Amino acid sequence: MGHPIPDRLKEMAGSDQQHWNQRYLAGEFGFREPDPFVMETHKNYLEPLLLESDAPDAHTGLDLAGGAGHHAIWLMQQGWRMTLADWSEPALEIAKEKAAANSLPLEIVQGTALDVVTQSAQRERRFGFVLVSFFLDRAVLPWLPKILIHGGILLYRTYTEDNERLGNPRGPRNPEHLLRSQELLEVYRGMRILHYNETVAKKGVAELIAQQPLSSP
Repeated sequence: MGHPIPDRLKEMAGSDQQHWNQRYLAGEFGFREPDPFVMETHKNYLEPLLLESDAPDAHTGLDLAGGAGHHAIWLMQQGWRMTLADWSEPALEIAKEKAAANSLPLEIVQGTALDVVTQSAQRERRFGFVLVSFFLDRAVLPWLPKILIHGGILLYRTYTEDNERLGNPRGPRNPEHLLRSQELLEVYRGMRILHYNETVAKKGVAELIAQQPLSSP
């Protein structure tokens, strides 16, 4: 079930989607390496879950707004069953080609992040972890714990409102796409915070690793 979107927001979203499609078609994101944050988080937090948990869906991960799948494909190579979700068809086509070239059964879902998470929640689909990297739609945030298994892990990393002030030319300028200081800590205060950091030099980025409680309250 989708969510009705005002015409003005549809126009803005369509323009933004076209912008990203053009960047993917131009090959800007075709050959990216996994972010060191994702690799370190896998080593320190995800790998133990992968090796030790036998819970249903414990070995599944969702790369939300994951673009051309450079994280999803790397994570599959580490042993995860991955779902890649994005709204850009060109990005997902790149991911399909890379997955096929590596004989990886990557599940691909095209749609907005909000539709992906709400539909997963409504279908009671759960993941061992959810990754969100450099994407922010505040309507999505409260849904993420709902699609994690008990003990599942959320990895979230994106720009903060300090980014431009700190002189970073990259990243969005629209405050709707920039985190406020400690916003993730407030939103996910019901989860176990395993790691939190806000960059204070050269660029404004917040990173959070949080775990769902192991059982229902």
